[in-house]
Amino acid sequence: MAALETLKTINPMGVMDGFVSFMGFNQFHHFLNSLMERNMANNFTALGHATGSSIMALSYLLTKNTKLYYLLKKFSTGYFLYDTYHSVKYLKHPLSTLYTYHHLSTIYYLHHDPEVYKTGQIMFLAELSNIPSYFVYYYLKSSKNTKKIKMLKKLQFYVYSFIRLPMLSYYAYNVIKNADNKIPVLTTLPVYFMGLMWSYKLWKNL
Repeated sequence: MAALETLKTINPMGVMDGFVSFMGFNQFHHFLNSLMERNMANNFTALGHATGSSIMALSYLLTKNTKLYYLLKKFSTGYFLYDTYHSVKYLKHPLSTLYTYHHLSTIYYLHHDPEVYKTGQIMFLAELSNIPSYFVYYYLKSSKNTKKIKMLKKLQFYVYSFIRLPMLSYYAYNVIKNADNKIPVLTTLPVYFMGLMWSYKLWKNL
């Protein structure tokens, strides 16, 4: 019965918009892949999503325009579907499984009330924290300037950890405490712990 009720809430046009976004990210990746190798193309596709979703989320937070949130939701849904496909196709278990869970649970979370679940704030902070990582990857693969790489790794750690530990911890606690339906946040909680583990790994690799 619950599954039937969920199906009734699905908007066919919303599904189509998510699919269009998915196809857009695939085409963007294919274009980049014609200029560089696949992993680097994937890195810059991810950077495009992180930058775009951060801007959209911040715009929504400043204006409270629900159309901007809808755009953010479908933009990110398309990206997470794109990256799920690439993770399953090119990565090995358990990494592919972790990415798949991360992406599908985030899509699920995105499709709930952003005022209750603080989705705009969480998406803005989470994607902003990811941005330095894509530059670290680029320079690791294309540069022998160890001084610059070391500096970027420190920036990556400080930005990621400062956002993920105190700031996203605050929002996780806030939503768990105040949301009547805790299923969306509980299903996404493992993603939060993945972020904490990644912070520790970044610290170990400094």
